[in-house]
Amino acid sequence: METFKNEQLLEPLNLYKDQLKDAFHKNAELYYDELTKKSAINVDENQRQCKIYYKEKAEAERLTKKKNWLIFAMVMTIISIVGLFIAGVLMFLNAGKSLSVGVGIGVGITLIVVGIGLILLTIKIGLTIGNLKKLIAEHWEKANKAKAEATRIIAPLMALYQYNMAADVFTKTTPLIQLDQIFDGEKYQFLHEKYGYNEYKKSDISTVYVQSGSILGNPFVFEKNYVQTMRDHVYTGTLTISWTETVRNSDGKGYHTEVRTQTLTAHYTAPEPAYYLDTWLIYGNEAAPHLSFSRKPTGKVNGKSDEQIARYVKKFDKKLDKMVEKDMGKDGAFTRMQNEEFEALFQAFDRDNETEFRLLFTPLAQKNMIALLKGDEYAFGDDFIFKKRKMLNYIKSVHMQGSDSLDKDPNSLMHFDHKVAKQIFVDYADKYLLDVYFDLAPLISIPLYQQYKTIEYIYQNKFAHNITQAEVESAANSHNVNLFKHPLTRSTGVILKSNFNHSDGVSDVCTITAYSFKGDDRVTYVPVLGGDGRTHQVPVHWIEYSPISQDTPFVIEDTKGDISNYREKLNAGQFNDMLNKYGRKSDILYKKRLFSFVAKDK
Repeated sequence: METFKNEQLLEPLNLYKDQLKDAFHKNAELYYDELTKKSAINVDENQRQCKIYYKEKAEAERLTKKKNWLIFAMVMTIISIVGLFIAGVLMFLNAGKSLSVGVGIGVGITLIVVGIGLILLTIKIGLTIGNLKKLIAEHWEKANKAKAEATRIIAPLMALYQYNMAADVFTKTTPLIQLDQIFDGEKYQFLHEKYGYNEYKKSDISTVYVQSGSILGNPFVFEKNYVQTMRDHVYTGTLTISWTETVRNSDGKGYHTEVRTQTLTAHYTAPEPAYYLDTWLIYGNEAAPHLSFSRKPTGKVNGKSDEQIARYVKKFDKKLDKMVEKDMGKDGAFTRMQNEEFEALFQAFDRDNETEFRLLFTPLAQKNMIALLKGDEYAFGDDFIFKKRKMLNYIKSVHMQGSDSLDKDPNSLMHFDHKVAKQIFVDYADKYLLDVYFDLAPLISIPLYQQYKTIEYIYQNKFAHNITQAEVESAANSHNVNLFKHPLTRSTGVILKSNFNHSDGVSDVCTITAYSFKGDDRVTYVPVLGGDGRTHQVPVHWIEYSPISQDTPFVIEDTKGDISNYREKLNAGQFNDMLNKYGRKSDILYKKRLFSFVAKDK
């Protein structure tokens, strides 16, 4: 497999375009070939069965189209037959009236004869349709049999699918950027003790996937979290009223009464829980340790031409002059950099240490960041938030929020056709590289970060448990949420939080607390003035949400092996003691080296 030297990280956009993209694609193909070899499946036989399947399927679909056309033709023929017989009868009845008797009878007989001929044609079409149905069924039977055989042949390969396959390709292609199999205790302790990273304990965020790694030894972690917040929901109610009015007659003489009706509408606002997925990249580096700043997408770059960006920069340059003039003489005053294009596009104006900011953003770093923000046919452009808080850096991109690259379910990549399955995998791997690399790219764009290599870190405290909270929550979120949620939960999301109880050898016994909301039906009467001049109480039905929670015992263990190794251990009964000890209440789930299950209440 192709790999790269660390100096190639100094211009990340060029590295991706000129080398990494193609090398990763090639390595993904090689990885799949190696996986195929390991599975020992008969690829030629799989392809032979697939060829039969596609041939029989195509023939069945061709005959189905022919059958549907014949059904349409038969329906139209039946309609014609009915029309001919009706017309023939009418000719007989009208003979001697509008037409001569001979002509009327002749035409009537002709129409009926044609109708009889069409009946015979309809019978023939019906027999043809019947034969086609039989042929179609036979072709589908052959196709399904071939597909089932192709599926059986490829099954050992599909059984090797697991999370982190694309991460393995990533690490083998760019060994200077390491992606870990799991976010383990040592990496957490490293981030926590050296850089100030902490696990999130509150009940409004649950980790659904986590991917840790490092760039030249400097640690990072992707967190995909399920977040609960509250928002206002506007409920609507209606009430129909009626009243009588005395109105003057249209001729102006006298009066009469009329009934009026009106539908009154009222609104009532109440809080309700809302949920969304939120993905962040957190990176630790000791370079510029006293500096904090933040930037977000400007909305002035993506989709704009170089000329439009140049005009924007020129116009923004005047704003920078005013900012400098306003801050002049103040402690920690803003000092603009000479590269006005970088200032206009990056816009990190809340920086609190100008000296360290300049150490970080050298001319090369500025050049890299500008290229990244402008984007091209590969890069996403100005789509990311970048926050630095001392030694922790936070990246949040638009493209990663809507992506399932990090936590792609391996089952969604499976296919019975080896050729198609390989293409699905390679396409997914290419997308994984694109999404992950361009979240890392803002960090890689800063040469000082790559030059500042961490020294070996000695942990001050031993990690208290075997599995990190993030990985436990990720595993729990992969189980059926109904195993955890409170029975009174009313159509809301569920936030799963892990609480470590104790270690049992290499296993961790935890409590998963499921936070959700129950909903009580309420009615509020809102006064609304009606057209009758009276105030009416309009009922608005709404839901009052109240937080609830439920605890569930959960057991998880790091198998320290791939899915094949896990299955061997499972079949050999190596987990039986633990399963019997805690009592299994759910199916066992294997994900990223970890196997877990919901335990029975003691």
